[in-house]
Amino acid sequence: MRRALVIGLGAAGLMAGYMLARRGWKVTALGRGTPASAMSTGCLRSLPPERGWLEELKALFLSAGLPMSEGPRTGVTNLGTRFDCRLSPSISTWEEGSGPRSIAVLGVRGHPSLRPALAASMISSWGPRARTVPLDLEVPAEASLCPLFRDDAHLDLLVEGIQATSEDAVLLPALFSLPGIGRWKELERRSGRRLLEAVTPLGVPGQRFVEVLEQGAKRTGVEMWPGRRAVSLELDGAKVTAAEVQGGTERRTMEVDTLLLATGGALVDGVLWKGQHLEDPLSTFVMVQDGAEGGGYDHVDERLLIEGERIINAFGAGDCLAYSQGRYGDGLAHAIASAWRAVRAMEGL
Repeated sequence: MRRALVIGLGAAGLMAGYMLARRGWKVTALGRGTPASAMSTGCLRSLPPERGWLEELKALFLSAGLPMSEGPRTGVTNLGTRFDCRLSPSISTWEEGSGPRSIAVLGVRGHPSLRPALAASMISSWGPRARTVPLDLEVPAEASLCPLFRDDAHLDLLVEGIQATSEDAVLLPALFSLPGIGRWKELERRSGRRLLEAVTPLGVPGQRFVEVLEQGAKRTGVEMWPGRRAVSLELDGAKVTAAEVQGGTERRTMEVDTLLLATGGALVDGVLWKGQHLEDPLSTFVMVQDGAEGGGYDHVDERLLIEGERIINAFGAGDCLAYSQGRYGDGLAHAIASAWRAVRAMEGL
């Protein structure tokens, strides 16, 4: 059985680990900290030309109870701005040409997850008529709404608030984590209304996205080592042979057959800024500085380099790689697509 060490537990690392395990690899995945993908909207604003991964990703989300819809889609952010994308949770967006003519914006008064007055004003400036419907509940601004709506009494109150509206659709904040996502269908059934979850960065939707990938990786047999990082690598010529892994005060050396780096960019310390330059935390691979390409690990078809020479068994995926910059918000699509390309390259070893 072929073995892979995946370093990074964000979208790229988890998706690559999941795909490798499904193809018969023995995979160990490690990482620490909050990945950038958990801070995303959980939507893909673009779809790269190569889409061999798309059906695999959609099937994974469907099995988790969070189906994704493909095509030109439009939603509303928690600030009320228009959000266009190509792949999103079905609860967050509508198909091109089927949008509501009016929206009731229902949020918890004073809570930053969705400010009804601001969102309604913004929505009315670009499209549907919008009306504010504040829900009077006392929730600290720093608290998540998810635990609140696990409670049946609060869900009943929400149903009453939704049923009191007459607009074509009701925009809600992100109320349900992945374990509770079935309550969204319950809310639709009981209220009898068309509901939309606000597209929300830095919150529940991005966390759900990562949780779906993590569940899929675990289900296919990926051995997860959270809270650990690789601190150094051993090489024999152009081949990685071992990795030193640290978690707290524990250190261990692992033999490496094939390595995949998916550590993320400088935002999550996947690569390091030293003054004006990017550096490899592992002091091993060639880096590209900011320029025509985004800074990160230099690579040829996802295969990493040392002094211009391709490493035989080391690959990269996601934001840690140098790549031509796309438009703002393309990072999640890039992470998933590059994970798929890396897996294809690893399969060709």
